[in-house]
Amino acid sequence: MASYRESPLKSVWASLIAGLTMVTLPSPAASATPTLMWTDAKRVNILCNVAGGPGIDYIALRDRLCRDVTRLASKGAPLPVATIALGDPAVLASDAVTLLVHASVTSHHQERLLAFSVRPYRTSSEQAAVLFGAAPRAATLSPSGASPALDAALAAALSETLPWLAKSQAPQRIKLSN
Repeated sequence: MASYRESPLKSVWASLIAGLTMVTLPSPAASATPTLMWTDAKRVNILCNVAGGPGIDYIALRDRLCRDVTRLASKGAPLPVATIALGDPAVLASDAVTLLVHASVTSHHQERLLAFSVRPYRTSSEQAAVLFGAAPRAATLSPSGASPALDAALAAALSETLPWLAKSQAPQRIKLSN
């Protein structure tokens, strides 16, 4: 029996393996088509809720979080993006998608850690529901107010949620190890 090295199919195998390195798949962070939730949407609402331990100024942190999410979500948005308050009837508007930003803050040693999730909500049929939004994320909060780590975490969550912020939909090369 001939070994692989002596086989006349060696060049065929080499060509096949070379061809496999060129196989492409869509990026997992971006789907080819936005979910049904975005069909005929005319605006995006941002609704934030912050919870946590004692000594946290929830209102200021909620307002800051909503301001940051609104700023990031507005970049390149084809729809108006605005912050709404708890109890605002705009959350029930049939032409709006509301981003629910739920956060919790804890203190650990001298740092504050903000864990959050972002999920789109729209009053519509169940076929348009998004059961799982972006993966939950966490970032440390700086006492000065500016937080590059929080901006990066929010941007990553929004890129998994908003079609216009999704990472490239171009096929990605599969890298095979040798």
